[in-house]
Amino acid sequence: MKNYIQQLVELFGHHNYSAGTQKKVQQWLADEEHVDEKNEALRELWKQAGEQRVPDGMQQSIRRMQQNLGIQSATLHRNHQLFIWRAAAIILLAVSSVSIYLMLEKSRPEKDLVECHIPTAEVRELTLPDGTRVMLNSRSTLLYPDQFSGKTRSVYLIGEANFKVKADKKHPFIVKANDFQVTALGTEFNVNAYPENENLTATLLEGSVRVEFNDLITNVILKPNQQLAYNKLTKVHKLHQPEMDEVTAWQRGELVFSNMYLEDIFTHLERKFPYTLVYSPNSLKNNTYSFRFQKQATLEEVMKIMTQVVGDIHYVIKGNKCYIIKNE
Repeated sequence: MKNYIQQLVELFGHHNYSAGTQKKVQQWLADEEHVDEKNEALRELWKQAGEQRVPDGMQQSIRRMQQNLGIQSATLHRNHQLFIWRAAAIILLAVSSVSIYLMLEKSRPEKDLVECHIPTAEVRELTLPDGTRVMLNSRSTLLYPDQFSGKTRSVYLIGEANFKVKADKKHPFIVKANDFQVTALGTEFNVNAYPENENLTATLLEGSVRVEFNDLITNVILKPNQQLAYNKLTKVHKLHQPEMDEVTAWQRGELVFSNMYLEDIFTHLERKFPYTLVYSPNSLKNNTYSFRFQKQATLEEVMKIMTQVVGDIHYVIKGNKCYIIKNE
């Protein structure tokens, strides 16, 4: 039984599956059956994440990234089993892709790695060594060298960011995010690549970018006001022309949800507000909703309007938790 569970856990941690399959596996991982064997397998999963072969100086940044995301290897309380399992899998995938990204930079001498993490409910601007300006959304992490060298300027994104790239035709600027890569010369674009999202998106505001995906064997050149959405599970991509005001709303502190499921909206709210939303996914309607809230809106105001629109749920805020409950 021990080896069987170990193999299942390793498969879960190293691969992407459909949303339905992920939920079933996560529920099994979180229940009480064989809990000791599962906890031992989880520790092994963490060990793998912490022992990835990476360039010197990266281990400390990876550990900080684990801590910044609110996860500790020793935190195996049964009340938080589901959260910990999901987080462990996300971290392992992220760390593995970060490791591969940096190791493939063969022509670049190793530099100190700078890691910028934005906590919940915050948005921050920074300037990279080449003069590129970046605005990072909440719960996002950007990894980059303290000095760019070689033929390209490569950074690694976990989360969402807007880039205003300093023009340099001889040194393309590259944003990497797992199985997704955006290359620009001098331009402005937005990348949304949260690990928990099925879709990775790149939206061009100005200039021109090349987006590569599907193991980097497929690429699309975007024009201004175009958005590419890539489903990392199905490997399918689509081109859209979104409302640019909605794409950049997060930079102004606004909340905009367009034809989204409640579970996805709740995930966004947990990034925006320092609250954990507690609910049963099975109790939510399989409908999509659209909302827009201004910068000053509180979680209380947001939930009040949402529950009125949805109709069959109500909410209770206690401490740092917001409970969403289905009406009887």
